[in-house]
Amino acid sequence: MAGESAPVVDAEWSTARLIAHAAGSRVPARVEQLVLAAAAGRTLAHDLVARSNLPGFSSSAMDGWAIAGDGPWLLGSAITAGTVGVASTLRPRTGRPIATGAMIPPGTRAILRCEHGVVSPTPAGPVLSVAAHVSPGQPVDGAHIRLEGEEARIGERLVPSGSVLTPARLALAAAGGNDEVAVRARPRVRIVVLGDEIIGAGVAMPGLVRDAFGPQLPSTLESLGLRPESVRHVGDDPARTAAALDEGAGELVVVTGGSSRGTTDHARSALLACGGRILVDGVSMRPGHPVMLGVLGDGRLVLCLPGNPAAGMLALLSIGLPMIDGLLGRPLTALGSEIAGEAVAGAAHGVRLVAATVHDGVATACEKQSAAMLIGLANADTVLVVPPAGMAAGERVTALRPPWA
Repeated sequence: MAGESAPVVDAEWSTARLIAHAAGSRVPARVEQLVLAAAAGRTLAHDLVARSNLPGFSSSAMDGWAIAGDGPWLLGSAITAGTVGVASTLRPRTGRPIATGAMIPPGTRAILRCEHGVVSPTPAGPVLSVAAHVSPGQPVDGAHIRLEGEEARIGERLVPSGSVLTPARLALAAAGGNDEVAVRARPRVRIVVLGDEIIGAGVAMPGLVRDAFGPQLPSTLESLGLRPESVRHVGDDPARTAAALDEGAGELVVVTGGSSRGTTDHARSALLACGGRILVDGVSMRPGHPVMLGVLGDGRLVLCLPGNPAAGMLALLSIGLPMIDGLLGRPLTALGSEIAGEAVAGAAHGVRLVAATVHDGVATACEKQSAAMLIGLANADTVLVVPPAGMAAGERVTALRPPWA
């Protein structure tokens, strides 16, 4: 396409992640309103703000007594949580029993917590004194009082746009008076599995292989915040491959296989035949080098994963996750790190991705792992991003934590 930049060929691993995130961020977002109970795990489309002061009134942080002035204090009636309206003002040297969360009356100097007070009967009524074991000067002014608006004022931002709604954030939204939230609609994704050799069920005869992507990619992508709409198997045919890319709507097409440069690899030519362009054509990583990222003429992204199952999953972790962060309006997820339990050699070109288990804070490479082997990745807790120079035992190394680990 005229005026468009050339694809980045054999991109550095970290550069490809930034390109993928930027590409996802450019896709127009759809927004929907959800009640809080339905919004767990979704991504905020707009800043969440407080609709009231938080807390909405000054209250007691302890069970005890609201007191005015210095003691001893003549006690009045109890104040319970849930009482609506402002109580009468406390006069000096008086107090009232109060429950946690109850509104404090005007004139309250502090809350004396229940284990710090002693109540004695007198002809004038019960009188409260500070217990003998309490340090002199207690309680200090303002002790155990939650002031109105001390957590947030009305209109203040509680959670920024692009944040995932965790249980704590949903609780904060509710406390701030919100009943609904605006979230990013789940980007729609179609999955296209390429290859004449792929079968969908049973034991594969020699020369054929089982589809390792179809059974897991839909649930994996759904867990990452997308909405899978279809899975289609297409043989190694250029026209059928182009048709599979071009049909349907949505925001993303994930293709498995066909991204290398063999005589039966048609993903690249099919993407161009559909009026698309390539953003990233290969990444300096092993396994997973043939991963490709492109965009169709209508703006849909196309992520082409290598056909070897472990390589495809590692490419999804490396390039797919940053792209999904962008699609959902989230910042690029920070990478983690692990301490290597042993020396590991690097790859000749770019980073080497090594599935590893973690025990007692130390990461050890799994056995039986390659572009086509799944046992190592299936048993892994993390994926080490080993630089070309390799890593030594005891060295801290960048790591990708699989979202399913």
